Amino acid sequence: MTVLGVELTNKIQDRNRNFIAISVVSFFYLFAWSAAMSFFVIWLGQSEGIGSAQTGILYSANSLMALVMQPIFGFVSDKIGLRKGLLFGILILVLPIGPFFIYLYGPLLRHTFWLGAILGGLYLGMIFNAGYGAIDSFMDKISRKYGFEYGRCRMWGSLGWAVATFVAGRAINISPNINFLLASGAAVVAILALSLTKIKLSEIEIEKAESVKLKDTFSLVKNVRFLILLLFMIGVGCIYDVYDQQFATYFVSQFKSAAIGNKWFGDLGSIQTIFEALFLAVAPFICKRLGAKRTLLLAGIIMSVRIFGSSLQFGPLWIGIMKCIHSFEKPLFLVAQFKYIALNFDLRLSSSVYLGCMFTSSAMSVMLAPLFGVMYATIGFSTTYMIIGITAGICTILSSFLLTSDKKALNFGNSFAEGSVNDN
Repeated sequence: MTVLGVELTNKIQDRNRNFIAISVVSFFYLFAWSAAMSFFVIWLGQSEGIGSAQTGILYSANSLMALVMQPIFGFVSDKIGLRKGLLFGILILVLPIGPFFIYLYGPLLRHTFWLGAILGGLYLGMIFNAGYGAIDSFMDKISRKYGFEYGRCRMWGSLGWAVATFVAGRAINISPNINFLLASGAAVVAILALSLTKIKLSEIEIEKAESVKLKDTFSLVKNVRFLILLLFMIGVGCIYDVYDQQFATYFVSQFKSAAIGNKWFGDLGSIQTIFEALFLAVAPFICKRLGAKRTLLLAGIIMSVRIFGSSLQFGPLWIGIMKCIHSFEKPLFLVAQFKYIALNFDLRLSSSVYLGCMFTSSAMSVMLAPLFGVMYATIGFSTTYMIIGITAGICTILSSFLLTSDKKALNFGNSFAEGSVNDN
């Protein structure tokens, strides 16, 4: 075999090895997140006696910590490139989540609510609300380097969420502690999988990463395209996050008993994320056909219609269908967002741009989660969802005029747009 043939074989082996390993990381990280948090609002209400308004405060606390950590994670991710230290740190912090919920967080919320809210916000906001962005951005970078689709890698994360939600919906009726311990177990597997990745960095790649300075990150706040993308994230991405926070309570309330509702919500979450995983394999082709801007707008339209549809109380089947439509919207949103970033921004700063968007969403969530919590408690879920859906629709229409079309993009990520990746 020629030297060229050996190099090609090694490159293919590295690509396959890293695709499998990082897919396993995605699967078990999102499994841990789902096991701990997909029934968070139900655990708070049914096990801890926390109402809608206080639940909104807890979500704000999580978002507030994410607000602090997301810009830091973004800069560090760009500065270290594809080195794995940050990801190992996040996953190691996920390890004690089971004991944290069982022995610390739950008792504090029952007896010293504000202390529990602060401690929970610090911990959960860091490992999930902020940590998710760092892991997702890492997947995007490694997929571009080794030539596999980000969407197909992220698909396994959705499957992990689906499996965990299915299990959690049954386990919560036995004991919520089972779910929390499963989350800790999943973190162990994710750490092992990350250690199996084999990422070869050239001197040029290391130099590019290390050339990133704080002033480069701060310069984004003067970038008009970045500010417009943030407006889209506030009006569409953030609105969805706040809508989804207490959806479980709304859905479960449609049933005769909480136990039946819990089970069906777990099944619904599994069905939704299985479809989401399948559609993640298709979303890159749709995004390539429509372009990043049009795909983002399509996701915004689907989301607006779905949230407004949730306000129509035609029973649990209808509301479940509205929830499942998320399976088609989220993959489009995820894939198009990374493509839009690759086309319009310096790829050295891709993590800073992505986590900057998440930072903005977290900032708005801090303000909106308590507001919506009060609205749920006063005017009800249905009316609140109608308001949220109309707001998201208006923001999507405005974004159609403001976001940059692919033809006018700066084309920093032209190779990514075409699906080909250079090793340097």
